Amino acid sequence: MKSRITVSVLLLMAVLRIATAQPGTADDKAKDEAAIREVASALETAHNKHDAKALAAIFAPDGEFTSVKGMTAVGPKAIEVFHRPLFEGDTSKGHPSFKDAILKNDNVRVRFIRPDVASVDILWTQTGSVAPDGKDRGTRKGLMSWVVTKEKDVWHVAVMHNMDLPVAK
Repeated sequence: MKSRITVSVLLLMAVLRIATAQPGTADDKAKDEAAIREVASALETAHNKHDAKALAAIFAPDGEFTSVKGMTAVGPKAIEVFHRPLFEGDTSKGHPSFKDAILKNDNVRVRFIRPDVASVDILWTQTGSVAPDGKDRGTRKGLMSWVVTKEKDVWHVAVMHNMDLPVAK
């Protein structure tokens, strides 16, 4: 009987030790959510400075970006190359100009799937973008849907899908 109790106590201690050693405590979760929100803020800042390299830096090495038109770029370099003409105002290939555009993250929602993986939805508003024909595109609203991952204590965007939402008139 004594050995059963001893084994039970040791087993309980081992389980408690494992449970307390696991990441994902409330403190860790709050810090991670704050870090993820900083990634969203970094995207907003990079966009508003029209800095394609800084925007691409929020992505994982194999991160994937999909535009509102369904165009995809994989990896920070390709994502930078995709955004550079937009930020420079080059509409020659039928793309809009974001040269004077301002992006505002209206609402950022974070949901943890695992301690190192989260889903992020960002409702956004953009003003100042210009269509390829030179016309102001007016106020745009949209949704970015991200999967973010944590590697070596750094959060990066693994997958980003962007879409336009209807604007109430």
